[in-house]
Amino acid sequence: MKTTPCEAANKYSHPYTPYQIQNELMDAIYDTIDKNYKVGIFESPTGTGKTLSIICSSMTWLRDYKRKNNFDNNQIKDRTAEEEEVREEEDEEEDSDDEPEWVKQAYKSSVLSRSKNRIKDYEVYLDTLEEEYKSNIHSGYKLKDDTRRKRIKLKSKEFQDEDFLPLDYYSDSEQNSTNSANDKIQEEVYQLMKKVDGSSKSKEVEMVNECPVNIYYSSRTHSQLNQFSHQLRLTTFKSSFDELTERTKYLPLASRKHLCINESIRNLSKNDSAINDACIDLQKTKDGCKFLPRADDPLSKKFSDLNFTEIHDIEELEEMGNSLKVCPYYSIRKGLEITEIISLPYQMLFQDSTRNILNLNIKDSIIIIDEAHNILDVLSSLYSVSISIDDLERVIKSLKFYTNRFLKRLNSGNRINLLKLIKLCQLVVKFIQESQKSNKVKLGEEISIEDIFGKSTGDMFNIHKIEAFLSKSKIAYKIESYLEKNHDEFTSSSSNPLLFKIIKFLKTLSNPVNEGKFFWDENNSKTCINYMLLDPSGIFKEIVREARCVLLCGGTMEPVSDYLNYLFPYVPKNEIKTYSCGHIVPPENLKVFRVSNHEGSELSFSFDKRENVNMIINLGLMIIKIASQVPHGMVVFFPSYKYLNRVLEVWKSQQNIFKILSSKKRILQEPQDSSKVEQILNEYTKAIKEEKFGAVLFSVVGGKMSEGINFSDELARAVVMVGLPFPNAYSGEIIAKRKFIESSTLRNGGSQSDANINSRNFYENICMRAVNQSIGRSIRHINDYSVIYLIDSRYESLRIQNKLSGWVRERLDNKLLTCNDILQETKEFFNSKLVSRLN
Repeated sequence: MKTTPCEAANKYSHPYTPYQIQNELMDAIYDTIDKNYKVGIFESPTGTGKTLSIICSSMTWLRDYKRKNNFDNNQIKDRTAEEEEVREEEDEEEDSDDEPEWVKQAYKSSVLSRSKNRIKDYEVYLDTLEEEYKSNIHSGYKLKDDTRRKRIKLKSKEFQDEDFLPLDYYSDSEQNSTNSANDKIQEEVYQLMKKVDGSSKSKEVEMVNECPVNIYYSSRTHSQLNQFSHQLRLTTFKSSFDELTERTKYLPLASRKHLCINESIRNLSKNDSAINDACIDLQKTKDGCKFLPRADDPLSKKFSDLNFTEIHDIEELEEMGNSLKVCPYYSIRKGLEITEIISLPYQMLFQDSTRNILNLNIKDSIIIIDEAHNILDVLSSLYSVSISIDDLERVIKSLKFYTNRFLKRLNSGNRINLLKLIKLCQLVVKFIQESQKSNKVKLGEEISIEDIFGKSTGDMFNIHKIEAFLSKSKIAYKIESYLEKNHDEFTSSSSNPLLFKIIKFLKTLSNPVNEGKFFWDENNSKTCINYMLLDPSGIFKEIVREARCVLLCGGTMEPVSDYLNYLFPYVPKNEIKTYSCGHIVPPENLKVFRVSNHEGSELSFSFDKRENVNMIINLGLMIIKIASQVPHGMVVFFPSYKYLNRVLEVWKSQQNIFKILSSKKRILQEPQDSSKVEQILNEYTKAIKEEKFGAVLFSVVGGKMSEGINFSDELARAVVMVGLPFPNAYSGEIIAKRKFIESSTLRNGGSQSDANINSRNFYENICMRAVNQSIGRSIRHINDYSVIYLIDSRYESLRIQNKLSGWVRERLDNKLLTCNDILQETKEFFNSKLVSRLN
């Protein structure tokens, strides 16, 4: 199917011959950017080439924009809008004629020539640099200038107690007030020296990006960002000048966890926060980090330029950094100013503090958020935290142990603030205990900061100063790493160590955002204080305001109403474009059935009915019948691990259901332990290939296999959705969120009826997004085929049906079918596929 660039000479420089729906999606994205929509929401099912369509449409628009606005003879911007306005006023005052046409043309020609030469010279320079690097890579990369670095053999380090001591901490009032002034003078001197040295010292070709627009592509996981890099590598786009060849200037950003090459830091912890703190702390030491680039380091500049020689993924940047012995995390940023398209994880884009640290300028940029179905949850989790008494007591115990161990070796600033932190945690524990005794703990009920410290001396502590101490001293990773290496009983198996969790909680106490609230919740039967971002629109508003446009893209974006109501309520409806792409598979390759009953017995798995043993038995009998008709692999999704285990328990004890199903297909179950997922998937794949009747995989909505797993072809000839996976309506988080929605509706002039409808829709939408995500596993490419079974009488509701993804909804069989009808149509469907394969 792949074609050469000449054969694929299409509008968007797509590396393949695009399908019609891919052209339609690319048209929709291009128009959204070009026609100044502020927001675009795009749904494109998995298997429709979504990532390539995003790349081709956005990069084509950017190159078109450059030609029209920056480099085109007729429209070149030789003045800013303000300069033009001033010039027009001066012309009117002087009543003078415009400059002669030949003068303007000569000026434009000069600008064009300069821009062309810059691009041409830089491309030639990259050719030379790429050749030089590849020819030396096997023997160790060496520079042609005088800043060569010797290859350093890393040695495993034996940790001593001194390695776990923080630097001496002084509060702002304790520091010499002249320090900041001296630092400022030193910085000014450095900048002057930099200018003097730069003119004679730097001989590298400098590239200048005159275009004010960049593309930012953001996704949730490291693997998704790497996949984007690989897709981008397939493309070649028309140059800013027709007669030139121009590489795509792409820069992949990632955290220190993925780009740090200092083994002493990487081996310290798997936690992002700990690695960040360890890196910054190391830089403050006498020797510093041997890989950290110096000011105006040619090696760092070379690294940045090498990145542009071709499209690199994050792993390749790490390899390049190891080869050159220079830090990829810091060096990669040297190329920010000339980059066309930047990829980065959600956290780097969504937090303004991180954008400022990285110097990311999103003004007038195109922001593309992929896998955006979970953006509301991601935004909420970034600014939310939950702590229990158990968490606090474990932290208190570990802090006391560390403080006693190093008491005589800590300076007064560290010692006093650690004692204050212990006291603060004790006060929160006391507040929870007293609230429990007085029966004031009500799930979802709001808690004010005054409630926590109102009857204690806690308000005498300056929480801002304690939080500043933790941020500046970077002591958290020292404590965590010491306890991890010496005292396992204090450490947590979580990827987010408790001490960092407490720091996050203190930050919310010291600086809670207006859109967030503290409230009571429960986790594993333990009372918790939750802080949750209830209104993400305020946090996201700055991104929308700064960007030229924001595109949300995903395989399952329905229901769209939540994004409109809770993420973009301030954006006029005429500035938002929504587009749902059809599926590439022909209609005859996908069937969708609603299963409301079995042999006249209703199947309704609502919370108050799903424990009914007879209904669980009827579910098993129906799945046995489906398994008898479906060849190869079949994936069955349940609302939760708890309910899946309950169903299997009934099937094993009643009417031999489990045994009969086992005779139809080999049964495998999704593990709760993520480390065992790959093993189960391998067993499932092997069973489908080797077992006569294939296999059935019992999975959980929102679990390890409902997102990101590729169940293509024989791995999922059928997907069965059991019930509607509503979240726990009685959890503090859901109660608090629904209360917030209802109060916001009333505050904005709505009625109580409106408030109830909005609250119900929010609750249903969480469920339906999860349904859409899970059943999206069924079809993965144009030649794939599958059957989807929605088992629950509530799928008969038009309100629920309207919240299914468009490509599912349009294939939903609207006839009222009996179980026998459904099974007969299933048999005919797979028989037709067998006949077509034989032909």
